Amino acid sequence: MSQAYIFDTCAKLDSAESTLLHKLQNSKPSLHPTDIAAECMDDMAAGIDTVGDALCFLMYQISLPDYDYIQNKLYEEFQEGPNLSLDQLTYLDAVIKEGLRCFPPIPMSQPRYVPQGGRIISGHFIPGGTIVSCQAYSVHRLNDVAFPNSDKFLPERWLEPNSISEMNRHFFAFGAGSRGCTGKQ
Repeated sequence: MSQAYIFDTCAKLDSAESTLLHKLQNSKPSLHPTDIAAECMDDMAAGIDTVGDALCFLMYQISLPDYDYIQNKLYEEFQEGPNLSLDQLTYLDAVIKEGLRCFPPIPMSQPRYVPQGGRIISGHFIPGGTIVSCQAYSVHRLNDVAFPNSDKFLPERWLEPNSISEMNRHFFAFGAGSRGCTGKQ
């Protein structure tokens, strides 16, 4: 059923410019329709479980009695700006980022090869070609410099202008670099 939906949708040529489908249909060099459908299917499959898991963890967290204040602040933000676009809702953005920081939906580690010549990681020399790995959950908790009180759910930390760049630099919920999640934005 999902395969038929993807192929039917990919056959349409009136997709919005902001969509993955539009970008794939207008890529240079052009892609075969089957390749476009495969890319869309990958994104759909990758996005369903991760978004569902992330929202489940977040809804659970803010439903706890200690976090009623978060629900109230979100409600106030929606009431103050009912016509604002999502990227203008700063507290909502902070809550989502904190949810992804505390409960990253990709639980596995993300292996990388150490570049030729090796690197020093945490004071230890690692030879080139060695596979190193980390996972977002650990990165977000072991770094008390970027995330003080890292075991606490504190959306307000994302509203601090003096620390936002350091937190974004260590925010690993979508991976990083060339194999980072294409759905990050």
